[in-house]
Amino acid sequence: MEFSSISVAFLAHSTEDHERLMKLVMDKLGILENEVTSEKIEGYFGNEILSVKAHVIGPRAQIVTTAILSRLSRNSRLLLMSELEKSIDEHDSLYLRIDRQMLETDEIYLSDEEPIRVKVKPKNRFGGHAFMKRQYEELIK
Repeated sequence: MEFSSISVAFLAHSTEDHERLMKLVMDKLGILENEVTSEKIEGYFGNEILSVKAHVIGPRAQIVTTAILSRLSRNSRLLLMSELEKSIDEHDSLYLRIDRQMLETDEIYLSDEEPIRVKVKPKNRFGGHAFMKRQYEELIK
């Protein structure tokens, strides 16, 4: 299965070490510095929040996606397999929510608590939704 792009996004609050978190995300997910953009936004209570986004296209999208999926923890793989239908949209893009608190480990874990949001777009969508779901299942196993 080939991928055309992968998007990564997360928010860093003013109480967090932005630089450390960005470096950790880039190192662990295989994202290059020139693929990352950030913007300061204002939170609900006027606090400063850093909105960080990365968009990787072309051959690098394949490399980053494969690196992420291959490092998923066993429990994360099982969770993703059980909720795969909910994690794929109508365009057959795959959505992941990576646990930012566990990035310092060797494996990648999924979590809904202040996650790093990942969207993976397939290059081709031949065979329909059921076929694409089976393709993702093979990658995640």
